[in-house]
Amino acid sequence: MQYTTVPLYVSTPTMKSLGNEYTIFEDKIDLRCRYLFFNKIITVKKEDIVSIDVFRPPVIRTSFKALKLDLADFYEHVGITRKGGVFSQLRFTPEDPQKFVAAAKEVFDIANKSKEI
Repeated sequence: MQYTTVPLYVSTPTMKSLGNEYTIFEDKIDLRCRYLFFNKIITVKKEDIVSIDVFRPPVIRTSFKALKLDLADFYEHVGITRKGGVFSQLRFTPEDPQKFVAAAKEVFDIANKSKEI
């Protein structure tokens, strides 16, 4: 499978996201994390996504095992549950979590209803 390079939705870096950038492509979501001296991109393939929803803070209310990529504990954030991986649950804070989830569900044709927890 060849990945596309044209982003369909980009969440620009903000203070809430600690300068991280989150991008939706036709077949994946890229979570670009910037730390002090290195960059890391976590790629979540379309077929690996179990669910994607918007959650209220703190993360601990919904999961003890989630990997937090930014200040998700303090703001409304997006939660992705994926098949496998060391961390099957990811939590992050895009510029507009509601729009990010709506765009992802539209692009990936995910029919489950958003359940704000």
